[in-house]
Amino acid sequence: MHECSNKHLGLEKTGRLASALLTTCCALVFFSSAIAQEDTSVEVSGEITAVAGSVDGEFEADADARLKVESSRIFDSGLELGGVLEARVDGDMPQQYWAGGRYSGLLSGGSRGVGPLEGDAFLQSAYAYLKGGFGEISIGRDNGIASQLAVTSPTVFRAIGVNDWKSDLSNLNDIQTVNDFSGYSTKLTYMPPANFLGGIIGGLQVGVSYSPELKECDEELCAPVTGGAPAPAGQALMRNSSWRDVVEAALYFERGIGDPENDIRLGLGASYITASEDVGNAPAGFDDYQSYALGLNVAIKGFTLGGSVKNTNVGLDVRDDDAYLAFDAGITYETGPWGFMLGYGSSDASRDAASPLDPSFFRETELAQAGVSYVFQQGVTLGAAAQFVDSDKPDSLGGQEEKTSIIFESSIKF
Repeated sequence: MHECSNKHLGLEKTGRLASALLTTCCALVFFSSAIAQEDTSVEVSGEITAVAGSVDGEFEADADARLKVESSRIFDSGLELGGVLEARVDGDMPQQYWAGGRYSGLLSGGSRGVGPLEGDAFLQSAYAYLKGGFGEISIGRDNGIASQLAVTSPTVFRAIGVNDWKSDLSNLNDIQTVNDFSGYSTKLTYMPPANFLGGIIGGLQVGVSYSPELKECDEELCAPVTGGAPAPAGQALMRNSSWRDVVEAALYFERGIGDPENDIRLGLGASYITASEDVGNAPAGFDDYQSYALGLNVAIKGFTLGGSVKNTNVGLDVRDDDAYLAFDAGITYETGPWGFMLGYGSSDASRDAASPLDPSFFRETELAQAGVSYVFQQGVTLGAAAQFVDSDKPDSLGGQEEKTSIIFESSIKF
């Protein structure tokens, strides 16, 4: 019986690996054939971001790079067939996406992409898409619709920020309001044509994504970044534990109000994600994953004011599905090449847990940031920011910590 179970598990893993390889190979074949076609367009883009600064008097630095290749062909019927490959180098990105906060949450979400477990380079996206009068359908490794249509507080930086950061020199920012549990797992996404409803809600874009399964928790991949047991106290996630059948629904609405000279623009984003629990031996303390997020931005005459909130049970059996709550708010002002920002964020992890959890789940975070940036015509951005973060953790994880940072950021897009 034990031997048959292991064999079945091995076949499942082999099947998932074969599926990932098939998706990548199909994308590579598409690109190879597309480049050979004269009527096929190929676009190459990318971004490199570097940050450095002083964190409580200590020098810290980080860098992130992405390279994207997109090829597409428009047929006589009006249909557009395309594919995307995107590679990324990022030392701060864990192997799997977080269920709640970047540090406090289980890393039980979708994979970051395809690549070796040990290393900072990986293939993040590999998917094909079809566009037409029906909208757009994509299949392969890509971020979900909840992440694609997310709205957060405005910022003038690419990597450092109150929320959804690429670089965190303090190693304390646990604030995450983007609903991105599925990561870059293999999925199917559909978006109807933009403005398909017309009328007063003509600026509405909606979409749905479906991921059949996320990565299993073997090799303790689901443990939080801070370490500790990836499960309620006294229990463990088994090697064949995961969350499956991830369904995402999201909308984005944008509309101008007033006359063109004094136009006020509203941007609203909302999303909901659910995933089915598939935990080995069904230990108590786990449940189906649920999360929702909401964001709003208002822009007028160079000013943008907005914020966002996310609430999730992080896949745990907790009262009122409240295990992680985060929000951010901020304002920016842009005039010519100059940009200024002021932002604040807060998060509370596992505040209402019904069962005893490993201490690494418990964390309260507050962060404030102010900064300025300058955009050059060559696509280069330079910026500087002051950041203060307060993290209240269990004594076993260092207790309460406060850090003040002066950070410089430089990015180039091509």
